[in-house]
Amino acid sequence: MALFRAIVAAILVTLLVSLAGAAPPPLRPDTGMGLLMVRTAPGAAAPPELILYGEPGVGRIAEKSAASLPHLALPLKALPGEFPLVVTARKGWWLKVIHDDAGRSAWVEPRRAWPFVPWDEILRGREARLLRGLKKPYYVPRGGPGDAAPELEPLTPERTFRIIDVDGDRIRVLMDQAIMGWLRWRDEEGRFLITLE
Repeated sequence: MALFRAIVAAILVTLLVSLAGAAPPPLRPDTGMGLLMVRTAPGAAAPPELILYGEPGVGRIAEKSAASLPHLALPLKALPGEFPLVVTARKGWWLKVIHDDAGRSAWVEPRRAWPFVPWDEILRGREARLLRGLKKPYYVPRGGPGDAAPELEPLTPERTFRIIDVDGDRIRVLMDQAIMGWLRWRDEEGRFLITLE
C-alpha cells in the first residue's frame, strides 16, 4: 500500500509541475453588441482622451487615452489612428465600453466623429476565417442556423469564407461559389471564433 501511495504521489507531482509550466492560452476578445470607432482627429498629434464614468455622466472613474484601452485592431485590421472599442451596453447617447484587460467596462460619451457600429453591419459582406485552436464543433458549418441542422464538411482555419448574413451569434457564409452554410462567429461567452480578412 505504501508503494502504491508513493507512485500516485509521484504521478501527481509530475502532473502539477507540467501544468504549472504551461502558459494558459490567451483569451479571445469579448465581442459585446458592437464597436465604438474612436478616431484620432485629422492633424492631431495624439490619440483622443476618453473620460470614463461609472454611470452615464456620473461617478467619473478615469481619463484614459484611446490607445491605452483594449481595442480590436488585430481581429478587424483597423486603420492607423482608429481604435475600435467593444460596446457592452447603450443608454441613449452614452455607450459602455470595455476599458481594461480584465474586461471591466465604463460609460463614455462618444463624439460625433466616433460612430457606433453594430456587429451585423461590421460582419455582413466581409471575408473571414476561423481562429486556430477552437473546439471541433466550431469548425463544422451547418445547413441552417440551429444546432439541429445537418452538418456540412468541416472548415479549416486556412480556408476563407464570405459572410452573407448575421443572425445573432451565427453567420450564413459562402464557402465556395455554390456552397452556403451557417457557423457561430462568437461562442456562448461572447468571444470571437473568427478573424476578419
